[in-house]
Amino acid sequence: MLEPREDQAFRGVIAQLLIDDVSFAQRINRLGRPPRWWAVLAVALWAIGPICIVLGGWTGFFEAVLAAGYGTHLLRKRQRWTAAAARVTAGGPPAPLG
Repeated sequence: MLEPREDQAFRGVIAQLLIDDVSFAQRINRLGRPPRWWAVLAVALWAIGPICIVLGGWTGFFEAVLAAGYGTHLLRKRQRWTAAAARVTAGGPPAPLG
């Protein structure tokens, strides 16, 4: 924890960086959003599940279960990340992401 005076100085430096350096501002804004590829990969894994079942028999069934499970994990991870980012911007304490 920073002292109130140090915290104010730190926030001033960050505010000035956000104004002066556009690439820094974009990187900081990206920190609050989960990667877009998580959702794309989750949908692709769910879409490939039925194909694995049809073409792979029992082995394909197990592959489909694993793919659907990992796709669900990615979307839940994305939702937790978004909720934690919303909590931080609202002024609350951040929740653990892992």
